[in-house]
Amino acid sequence: MKLNELLDRKGMAGFEEAKNSSNGSYQVQELKRILTVVKSINNSLVFDEVLRLVVDNAIDVAKAERGFLLLADNDGKLQFNLARNSSGESINPDDALISRTIAEDVYQTGESVFIENALANDRCDTSQSIVSLSLQTILCSPLTIKSEKIGVIYVDSRSILAVSKDDIIDLFEILAGQAAIAIKNAQLYEKLRGAYNDLEDANEQVMKFERMASRGEMAAEVSHELKNSLSVVMLQLQSLQNFWGRCSAEERSKKLAGAIDSLKKTILFTSGLIETSAFKTNKYPGSLNEAIRNFIKFLKILPRFRSPVLITTLDDSAPDCLFDQQQLQQVLLNLVTNAVESYSEATIEIRTVYFPEQSEIRISVIDNGPGIIEEVRKKIFTQKITTKVDGHGYGLPICKKIVDNHGGRISVESTIGQGTSFHITFPAGVEQPA
Repeated sequence: MKLNELLDRKGMAGFEEAKNSSNGSYQVQELKRILTVVKSINNSLVFDEVLRLVVDNAIDVAKAERGFLLLADNDGKLQFNLARNSSGESINPDDALISRTIAEDVYQTGESVFIENALANDRCDTSQSIVSLSLQTILCSPLTIKSEKIGVIYVDSRSILAVSKDDIIDLFEILAGQAAIAIKNAQLYEKLRGAYNDLEDANEQVMKFERMASRGEMAAEVSHELKNSLSVVMLQLQSLQNFWGRCSAEERSKKLAGAIDSLKKTILFTSGLIETSAFKTNKYPGSLNEAIRNFIKFLKILPRFRSPVLITTLDDSAPDCLFDQQQLQQVLLNLVTNAVESYSEATIEIRTVYFPEQSEIRISVIDNGPGIIEEVRKKIFTQKITTKVDGHGYGLPICKKIVDNHGGRISVESTIGQGTSFHITFPAGVEQPA
C-alpha cells in the first residue's frame, strides 16, 4: 500500500477518532514515524547507505530481531544484499538463514506475507532457520516500482507482535514501497556517478590533446572532435541532473542509457589515440605473446568483435623484449578494428614469428577482407587517408610512430579481394640499445 493511499483512507476525521482509542493512537504514532523513516531513506543516494537505512528501519517498524534485503539479479533470482540484527550489526551472509519459500513466494506473487507462530504454520518450510532459531513472527513484503520487481524486504522475530496483522502490514508496505523507490534511485545514481567518472577521464584526455594543439594540425582536429562528442554527453548528463527529481525511474534510466552510449562512442574514439603529444613510449621487459593473449581476451568481450573469427598463432620460442604494452595494444586494436570495419565477419589471425639470426620478433595481423588498393597502400602510413564515412585518417600514421619509437618497422601487403597483412617487427631481447 502506498503512503498517500493510506492517508486518504484514514483521513483527518479518522485520525481524530483514532486518538480516542489505544489502537488508533498506535496507528497515528506509527504513521508519523513512517513519515520520518521515509524522509531519512530518501535523503540519501549512496547505495550501501540506502540499503542499511532500509533494513534498520524495517526492523524498527516491525519491532523485529533480524532484517534481510534480497534484490533480484539480472536473471531475476533473489540474492542476499544485506542482513542485520536489531542491534545494528551486520549478519554474515553464510549465517543469514531465512525461509526462502516465503521470500520467493512474495517476490513472485507481489503480495506481502505476515505469519505468526511460524513453527506451526503450514506455509513455512521446515528450514533450519525456522526450527533452530525458534522463529515466531515472519513479515515479508515485495519491493516493486510499477510493474518492475526488484526484490523483497524480510524481517523475523522469536516473539509475537502485540499489534494487529492489518496495521503492521499497512505500515510495512508503506516502508517497502518507499524503499523500492529509494533503492532504484540509488542504483541509477551509482550508474550516473560512474558515467561522470568516465567523463572526467575523457576530459583529462581532452586537456592533453589541447596541450598538443600548438604542435600541429592533428592535435587541433582531434581536440575539436573530442570536444564536440563530450559536449553532447555533458548536456545529456546535465539534463538528467536538472530533471532528476521530476522524472520517473524509467525516464531517468532512459536518459542515463543515452548518455552512457554517447560516452562509450567517445571513449572508443579516444582509445585509438596516443596519450601524449610527444608519443612518449615507456618500454618494459615482457612477452609479446602474453600481451597478445591478454589483448584477445579483452577484445572478445566487445560487441563488435563477436562476429569475426579471431585466431592466434604464436611462436613459443620468441624471447622477451622491451615494449610499451598499452601502445602495442593500441596498434593492434587499430589494425583489428580496421579489418572488422572493412568486413564485419572477417577471419583475423594474429601471428608471431621469432627470427633469431636477426634478433627480431615479427607480429602479423592478417585478414581475409576486401584488400587495399595500391594508391592508398603507398600513402597509408604517411598521410591522412580514410575510407570510412566518419574516419579521421590518423590511425595508421600513429601506429607507425609508435612502432618507430620502439625501434621497429611496420609494413603492409594486400591483394584486392583476398585480404591484407600488416607486419610489425620489434627488436628481440631486453637490453636497452646503446
